[in-house]
Amino acid sequence: MALRTSTRLFNARLTAQRPALMAASIRSQSTLDTGEVIEDPQIGDYPNLPRWSTQSRGPFGWWDPQDKRNFGEAVHEEDELMGVWAPDLHTYSPYKALAQLGFVAAAIGGFSYLVYKTYPESPATRRTYPYDGLKAELGSREYDVRSRGARAEE
Repeated sequence: MALRTSTRLFNARLTAQRPALMAASIRSQSTLDTGEVIEDPQIGDYPNLPRWSTQSRGPFGWWDPQDKRNFGEAVHEEDELMGVWAPDLHTYSPYKALAQLGFVAAAIGGFSYLVYKTYPESPATRRTYPYDGLKAELGSREYDVRSRGARAEE
C-alpha cells in the first residue's frame, strides 16, 4: 500500500513539475509525447510513469543537464524511447517541412541558373586537328565502335 501511494505522489509530482508552457505548446507529431499512462501488467512494483519525453523538458535546472534528469528520479520503463537520446520529437507539421525543402531546392536551382547564365566563356579556343582529327595517324579503323580520332576541324 505504501508503494502505491508513493508512486501516485511521485507521478503527481512529475506532472506538476512540467511547465505550463509545455501544456500550451504545439502538439508534436510524434506519438511518444502524449503524457498518457499506459497500464502495463508486467511492470510490477516499478513506478508507471506518464509518456513524457525528456526532450520536451527545459534545458536548465536539472541535476544531470545532459539527460535532463534530477538525482534519484525514476527512469521511464521505455527510456530508450522517452530519453534525450531517442529519435527526435518534431513539433512542426509535414507541410512546413515540405515547404522548407521546396524553398531550399528553389534557392539552389535559382543560384545554379544564375551561375549558368552569367558564367563567362572560355578565353581560349579549343584545339582542333587536321585530316579528320588525325584518325589515320591514331590508328582508327572503319569498324571501330568508338572512333580513335581527336577533334576534327570544323
